[in-house]
Amino acid sequence: MTRTGTAAVSAAILGSAFSLVDAVYGGITGHATIWDDTSGHRWAITAVNVLLLALFALLAAVLVQQADRIDGAGRAARWIRRPLLADLAVLAGVFVVGTILGHYPAPVELVAGITFVLMFLLGAALGLALLRRRDLRVAAVLLAAPLALIPLAILIDALAPGWGHPGYAESALYLGLAILARQPAQRPADQPAPIPAEA
Repeated sequence: MTRTGTAAVSAAILGSAFSLVDAVYGGITGHATIWDDTSGHRWAITAVNVLLLALFALLAAVLVQQADRIDGAGRAARWIRRPLLADLAVLAGVFVVGTILGHYPAPVELVAGITFVLMFLLGAALGLALLRRRDLRVAAVLLAAPLALIPLAILIDALAPGWGHPGYAESALYLGLAILARQPAQRPADQPAPIPAEA
């Protein structure tokens, strides 16, 4: 795996951890975490903004680095990868603005909301397009998982208010995108036949 891939996996694990902690903490306490945009502490909000900025930038970089492998899965994968790459780049830009300004102006919030939803739709579509590729199947399943996790979160929230959270689907999506950087196992090259020693 490349350094970018390793960094993307590390950022995805951290981002997923924050999303899951946010979901579980909110479900248990009914309160927002200290990095919540509206009521959290400024230092914590800034730290998570920087993490998410790096995460989206690294995930976009993975889609660039692995373009040939992804596009090789077929025309659908190729055409989905491109808008997903643009979507992740826009999300990274959103967090650049939020980190610099310390808040999100209304137009930026609108763009963030649209691109956040598109990230799930495009990610799930890419996952479905990659399912037939054995070397990308784990990533494909994780990418497609939000199709089940988002309705499940809505159902959970209806049954147990406060427990429905996009963090479950986010985690699957982040990890699915990051492990696209994982290289397939290489088969050892055939060893040449030994040359017999002369008598």
